[in-house]
Amino acid sequence: MGFLERNTPIVYALSAGLLLALSWPARGFPLLAFFAFIPLFFLEEEFHRNRKERGSIFFFLYAWLAFFVFNLLTTWWIMFATFPGMVVAVLLNSIFMTIPWWLMHLSRRILPGKQSPLSILFLWLTFEFLHARWELSWSWLDLGNVFAGWPAWVQWYVITGTAGGSLWVLLINLLLFFSFFKYFSSGYFDKRARASAVLAAAFFVFPALLSFNMWLNYEEVHDPVHIVVIQPSEDPYDPPSTQREISRRVDLMIELADRKITPDTRFVIAPEVANPSGIWLHEEEHNYTVKRLRQHVSDNPGIAWVMGTFVYELFVPYGEKPDEARPLSHTGRYFVSYNSVVLIEEGQPLRYYHKSKLVPGIERMPYFRYMKLIGRMVDRFGGMSGSLGRQEERSIFETSPGIPLAPVVCYESIYGDYLTDFFRKGAGLLVIVTNDGWWRNTPGYRQHQQYARLRAIEARRSVARSASTGISSLINQRGEVIKITNWWQPEAISANLNLNKKLTPFVKMGNFLGRLSLFMSLLLMIYVLTQRLIRKRTL
Repeated sequence: MGFLERNTPIVYALSAGLLLALSWPARGFPLLAFFAFIPLFFLEEEFHRNRKERGSIFFFLYAWLAFFVFNLLTTWWIMFATFPGMVVAVLLNSIFMTIPWWLMHLSRRILPGKQSPLSILFLWLTFEFLHARWELSWSWLDLGNVFAGWPAWVQWYVITGTAGGSLWVLLINLLLFFSFFKYFSSGYFDKRARASAVLAAAFFVFPALLSFNMWLNYEEVHDPVHIVVIQPSEDPYDPPSTQREISRRVDLMIELADRKITPDTRFVIAPEVANPSGIWLHEEEHNYTVKRLRQHVSDNPGIAWVMGTFVYELFVPYGEKPDEARPLSHTGRYFVSYNSVVLIEEGQPLRYYHKSKLVPGIERMPYFRYMKLIGRMVDRFGGMSGSLGRQEERSIFETSPGIPLAPVVCYESIYGDYLTDFFRKGAGLLVIVTNDGWWRNTPGYRQHQQYARLRAIEARRSVARSASTGISSLINQRGEVIKITNWWQPEAISANLNLNKKLTPFVKMGNFLGRLSLFMSLLLMIYVLTQRLIRKRTL
């Protein structure tokens, strides 16, 4: 126990947070994640052994410090969108990450007999599962994302999704902790310490070898579609103020596309809110950008444009309207804004997908329906007055040549389980449009690009990713980047991407590890509460 006595709890907390941050994409070393939680396990063990002198709230605070350091060092770039929002996001997400560790610690205190910290495995997976499903969701730092830059290591995400990676990281940390703790307690590696080390090595090697085998042997079915991705690199904080500027931006998009269009091209992908003049639904065909792109697809038979745009829907004063509807100046009418993707192809009406998963605080006040008055304060946090509209169900673009696309907007692309609905509905290709310019030249846009590689693996779908200022990319079904752009340079890239309509195990089952963990966590909490009541009655 000398090791534990010579180090203060703050050292454990800071060590865990720093190791997690140093493991994170896009420039971290992912293998550090297999050791990052060991200091936190030591910290929890120390508080458990001294539980009569140290209350559980103190463990909560030290664990929170570890996750605060992790969140701050990996997502500080949110400040370029909203500094108060960054502070709130880091503080809250650190608390949410601490809760499963605190529940594990409480259960060890309350339950009879010698309890191990094994419950953290399903408590953490439950946290990630639930955190993706409420309106304060922020799954950017799910542990399985740590391997986003190393797709050859996690090809088995095609079965488990990123939850499998979270389990992998935590299990190896736990086994190594058992081994190290036995060593520091006794001064030598006894049988149990050696057994834990061997198990840790086995659980590391087997998934890695399985993944490398899948990486080497996976072959895409040959069903090519030629796609052009454009990156206009317009400043997202400098919207056009004149018709001349709108025209210039549309001209630039068409010019970039024309550099790469061939007779085989089927799609031109433009980024989130690439349309410099938003579309009012009641006059959509009069929109300047729509008219220009209608002419372009007419001049280039066989192609279609997939473009990010704001869309506005008008409502009469006394009719039914959504909660998100806002007054339109002094007209007495109301409107709803959507962050959308539009499909423009010859001879077909415009088709839209309205972003479903909105960024908390920036695009939508969480639980806006019940908190409208507080929602009006969102302006102070860099967001909108009120909230954007959204569509509840995911929908695909079924193009006239019979090529089904999954149109995904920015933030939605970090939710692997959420995207499975697109593929169950038949989408054979994943299109991501995003505006990554607001976070400037920071790790943020690089992390976002890497996460798209995990989506390719989970669904075995090729990915065409268009970012307003970069980085845009074309990714194959193994998560391998085929082509990529430079940051903040007007560019166009193109390639043949293979369609795939087969459903992977992950697409069929979704996050089954999360659902199983939720069931296990509920059983644990019921057992803990029961034991707590029994203890109170016997006192």
